[in-house]
Amino acid sequence: MATSDRIYRRTEAGQKAWEERNPGLSVQCRRILGMIAEDTHPDSIRALLRDFGDAQIEHWLVQLESLHLLESSPAAPESDLDFTGSFKISELLGKH
Repeated sequence: MATSDRIYRRTEAGQKAWEERNPGLSVQCRRILGMIAEDTHPDSIRALLRDFGDAQIEHWLVQLESLHLLESSPAAPESDLDFTGSFKISELLGKH
């Protein structure tokens, strides 16, 4: 599963785990839970966790989702943070 085309949000169980600083979770998983409240794009998480690679961050997101502490849904076009999903070279060149 590619996490870059998903939007994440904390579940009620995730909220509780974050508030209680669940000792069964790694520090980084708890940190991610703290970053996510409402709809959050994984690129926002990556920006805050620059010391870690994409594969590691994706692993944590998948782990948190499998524990039902996060849930995700497909990203809508308006969630495209760099707007490349709606980029059309013809519009740039003035051709329609």
